[in-house]
Amino acid sequence: MSKRLTLALAAAAMIGGGPAIATDFTYSSWTPPAAPNNRLGTVPMFERITEELAGTEDAITFQNFMGGQLFNNATTLPAIRDGIVDGGVLVPAYNSAELKTHVTLGETQALVNDGLSGAAAATETLLMNCPGCLSEYAAQNAIPMGSYASTPYYLMCNFEVTGIDALRGKRSAEGNPMFNRWAQRMGMSRQSLSPPDFQQALQRGTVDCVFAPKDWLVAYSLSDVVVSIVDDTSHGAFSAVVLMAMNQDTWGALSEPQREAFRKEMPKAIMDVTNGYYVDEARGMAAAEEEGIILVNLGEEYAQAWSDFQQSERAEIIQAANARGVENAEALVNDFTALLAEWEAIADELDHDPEAIAERMYERIFSKASF
Repeated sequence: MSKRLTLALAAAAMIGGGPAIATDFTYSSWTPPAAPNNRLGTVPMFERITEELAGTEDAITFQNFMGGQLFNNATTLPAIRDGIVDGGVLVPAYNSAELKTHVTLGETQALVNDGLSGAAAATETLLMNCPGCLSEYAAQNAIPMGSYASTPYYLMCNFEVTGIDALRGKRSAEGNPMFNRWAQRMGMSRQSLSPPDFQQALQRGTVDCVFAPKDWLVAYSLSDVVVSIVDDTSHGAFSAVVLMAMNQDTWGALSEPQREAFRKEMPKAIMDVTNGYYVDEARGMAAAEEEGIILVNLGEEYAQAWSDFQQSERAEIIQAANARGVENAEALVNDFTALLAEWEAIADELDHDPEAIAERMYERIFSKASF
């Protein structure tokens, strides 16, 4: 709950008032309302929790501010820390000084081929196998409650890509430091931009290309400015977006039924969002077709370059983490890759059914996590 509400409840208790029947929870998202994390994640999750607890002493209501109405990708974490909002969506790379250990998991993108298994593995690693991550969040007065994943990223440019040589000297953008290494491998420079800035950067020529999942053609209106997409090679699914980081004081003030409602709903929301990226890929490609965007096949040379890059990434990730001062970086990467293999097998076993994977996530992770 926000500072204002916390003070109000404390004042009510001091003058003899009973516990409040309803608690107001404020959430901040810097992604647009149509983005899967909002449309398929927090919006229906908050509705389900509200309905489940309605009419009880644990009733809770939500204010969900989307599209950067309150805070952007970099300022959400300090807003959670200071209790200005109760929760928000976070990408650790945008607060890399504070969340340097979790950044390491984000840099594993090249190793993650499937979003569903990637989200489950990233969530289990974060909540059960990364004490350094949790300590860094705790230092920011925050609790991470799981990560969702995108679909694989593709290279999208504001010019027609005619071959690998056409990429040399071009400027690319993405938020994940992993793409700095890949851009260098391709002879490109890189700027760190957040997704809401991609369209304008491409339109103004600040950058020539971006790496993005195909649903962003609609979610961030990239179809308005993208001319070509390198369609035959994808660049991994990003599995380090924290759907809900919650203020520690807010979590401490929640009743156990309220906490359990969050524990049960989070894995479903994570899987619904991740699966939604796959559903929204079709919308993105429909927009690409409507706008006449060129789908480019760069063939074996580009595919082999990416494969070689993937093979070298594990060592690069560990080296970069060590340089940031991350403790036990090699063990963290090993834990994640082992869990990724486990969850890939689980996803296959469950026919990639997001609801079934969510149930398994609750059993393996959320019913046992320490929050």
